[in-house]
Amino acid sequence: MLTANVAKELWQELSGRYNLEWAPIQVGQIKLEILQIRDLEDYLVSNIEAQGLSLENFPYWAMVWDAALVLADFLVKQEPAAPRRILEIGAGLGFAGLCAAARGHLVTLTDNTPDALAFARLSVFHNNLTNARVEYLDWSAPTLDGNFDWIIGSDILYEIKNFSPVMQVFGKYLKPGGKIILTQGIRGTGPKAFFDLIKPGYTVRYQEKKLHSGGEGKKILFFEIKPRK
Repeated sequence: MLTANVAKELWQELSGRYNLEWAPIQVGQIKLEILQIRDLEDYLVSNIEAQGLSLENFPYWAMVWDAALVLADFLVKQEPAAPRRILEIGAGLGFAGLCAAARGHLVTLTDNTPDALAFARLSVFHNNLTNARVEYLDWSAPTLDGNFDWIIGSDILYEIKNFSPVMQVFGKYLKPGGKIILTQGIRGTGPKAFFDLIKPGYTVRYQEKKLHSGGEGKKILFFEIKPRK
């Protein structure tokens, strides 16, 4: 948990580069305020025009994707069985992990983007989530300590180059008897390719969940994955 002085310094540093706002959210009975970029669409358009943002440096971390909403909804419905520990990978702003922590789960939110980590750390501090921590995690060279009952992630299966590193994270950090919960928007062939790859070592159950957003129903894939015994 940040100190008040460090949080203030971090806010000042970020506000020099971004137009910040605290966005109120509610998932079930959980209410939080999450730090995000104000008028994100305008920010992206201006930076694409001024800096020529490409897919490689596009700030995916700054968006709350539909799959994160579905994951958060699932997590807040789960009783926080002590001492269950949850690792969120590719957390971005940390929407799902923050909601899980507010529900009472012990959560470690991780990402490899410094600004994503800074936003998540300020959200943890702002909401006084003493049972959440934010850590750097490079899937290709993971150095995080500990292991976890659950590993969770949303929309992380969109780049084939990440599949082997993600599997490495699963093998390194999942406790015996633990499980992995992933949510993913239905687009591209990433999910199928990934689950074809892990099939020899894991059992996979999935279902389609419908997210009602803007008067439209969007399908999100929900996966529950366990190592084969």
